[in-house]
Amino acid sequence: MPTLHRKDTPMNTLETLNHRWGRVKDLFKELNPKEFWIDVNIYMLKLTKNFIEDILDEEIAQYMNRQPYQRTENRIDYRNGHYYRNLDTTLGPIEKIAVPRSRSGFYKPFIFGRYQRRQQAVNDVVCNAFLRGISTREVAGVLKPILKTSISASSVSRITKSLNAKVKEFHQRKLIDEYQFLFLDGIAISVKKIPKAKKILVLAAYGITVFGKKELIAFRIANSESNHACEGFLNDLFNRGLEGKNLKLIITDGSKGFANAIDFIYPHAKHQRCWVHKLRNATKHLKKNDINPFKTQIHKIYDAPTHREAVVAFKYLQKHWRSTSPKAVNCIAQDIDQLLAFLTIPIKQEYREFIRRQIRTTNIIERSFREVRRRTRPMGCFTNNDSVSRIIYAIFHRLNAKWQEKPLHQFTQFI
Repeated sequence: MPTLHRKDTPMNTLETLNHRWGRVKDLFKELNPKEFWIDVNIYMLKLTKNFIEDILDEEIAQYMNRQPYQRTENRIDYRNGHYYRNLDTTLGPIEKIAVPRSRSGFYKPFIFGRYQRRQQAVNDVVCNAFLRGISTREVAGVLKPILKTSISASSVSRITKSLNAKVKEFHQRKLIDEYQFLFLDGIAISVKKIPKAKKILVLAAYGITVFGKKELIAFRIANSESNHACEGFLNDLFNRGLEGKNLKLIITDGSKGFANAIDFIYPHAKHQRCWVHKLRNATKHLKKNDINPFKTQIHKIYDAPTHREAVVAFKYLQKHWRSTSPKAVNCIAQDIDQLLAFLTIPIKQEYREFIRRQIRTTNIIERSFREVRRRTRPMGCFTNNDSVSRIIYAIFHRLNAKWQEKPLHQFTQFI
């Protein structure tokens, strides 16, 4: 904290220090050595309260340009007693801090702001707990044994609004063009609108870098997976630095909006359709008894060691099922080139099975969405888009921090 001392203010530093040390010695006289560690927080709170009050007395003396009972011609204001304020700190709640007042009302304490009832470090603890995956309703119960005070869910919500600046920073940060695999998908979330709640879509991008690092790169709130929304999302990634020079494959669930946006923003990147979504659509056209045999034949296609063998397996599927289930076969056939795109990437034999399993579906980003659903399901409906952005940022932040030290080494040396 910067000093408030002014050259023209008479200060008796030794007297002030002796006064403060005397208050510390008085507190230590009350200590019971046998119960020191049990009650140490109580004494620390008393020491902290005394220290804060001493600082406030020193502050107003500096503001007045005079010490108590000192007569001077340079007086700029008069004391006007005290008011009392409670303050939640990382040590616990400090009650009835005597805050001096000036007659003009111009004096403002330096160590806490107007109406402030919590130390900034307490707010930081609340935000960190929120970022670590604890819901706003659970934060109070989790932190109460540590902070020795209760924080309401509404207070937690107000505190977490300070994350808006971090969300903005996350959206605007520069990206390094080091991603070799890009997964694109969206998740629906309910938000209060007039006259009733409405489903919005959160578009998300998940990447794996050339160093094997997994990362949830970005997200954007949209009304749907339209061409306009998806194109704007990818264009923003491109403008921030993800130009796609290292992209080997972009994986989507089959969204037409993303497919069209990829052709426009990343025309040279290969596009992989998710096998899970495609198979789910195809089996809708099958009889119940035909589903398992059909899936068995599909497995032979995407488990084929080479692209050529996969094409042979697909032709066999066509020949065997075209007469009995033409719609299911056509569902696969219309996107077969994009379904087999992952087989065109050369991969070393020892890493082939693991990597192909990761890049032939959007399951890797869907697993992240499970965490989003786990956090958002109890909330039911969000108040506005900002609250959605904060919770999505919190989840992305926690997962990215978790993955930071756990790269997928197979992705760094597979070619």
